Amino acid sequence: MALPAQEQKHAFVHAQFERIAAKYDLTNDVISFGMHRLWKERAVQILLRSPTGSQSRSYLDVCCGTGDLSLRIASKLKKQDSVTGLDFSGNMLACAAQRLEKAGRTIAPSVNWVEGDAQNLPFQAAHFDGAIISFGLRNLTDLPRGIAEMARVVKPGGLVLNLDLGEAEGPIFAPLFAIHFDMVVPLIGQVMQNDRKAYTYLPESRTTYPKPEGISKIFSDAGLVDVKHISLAGGSVALHTGRVSG
Repeated sequence: MALPAQEQKHAFVHAQFERIAAKYDLTNDVISFGMHRLWKERAVQILLRSPTGSQSRSYLDVCCGTGDLSLRIASKLKKQDSVTGLDFSGNMLACAAQRLEKAGRTIAPSVNWVEGDAQNLPFQAAHFDGAIISFGLRNLTDLPRGIAEMARVVKPGGLVLNLDLGEAEGPIFAPLFAIHFDMVVPLIGQVMQNDRKAYTYLPESRTTYPKPEGISKIFSDAGLVDVKHISLAGGSVALHTGRVSG
């Protein structure tokens, strides 16, 4: 499929996520063989190391979708802490609210859902102890601005994380991954969501998304320091971390 022009990307991606919200989590489990849960757990463990010195900690989950990562963060926090999940899809946030309601008293800290733009975060500077975006950066119109906004709203010493596509490695795994991502994923989308278009965009978006070294540069250009790239799943998934200086 032809990717949308830059000026049409926001509306195009928004429409897709509004359509696929209801079965989004189950489809992710099938596509990743459930591995996305392990990758997110690794990311959360790192995020919570943010050394800001705050007595009550607060974290931001950008492009939170159905809230699975937000609630994973919340499950590891205390009552005085808080998590904010932000997304531009109302349908995704409705699923997140249902998920939180089911979790009930098992979640101790405050969890809030905000409908908003990842490239223009509606929060004051240095507000959060850490921020993370998971498989959402490639959907933004302006990737550097998205990371810069996350850096802006995190306190000095706090961490900014991005978990997203990487570059598959190895003479055997790389072509197998390409077959799965380019050919199998659209079929899964057709069967589970009756939406081949949305799950064709997913692999196609990889063609314009920067390689891991490009994401590292975006982190550095945003003023983040101690930038690190952690390769997961044979390189097919990349976890980037950076610390807000000061």
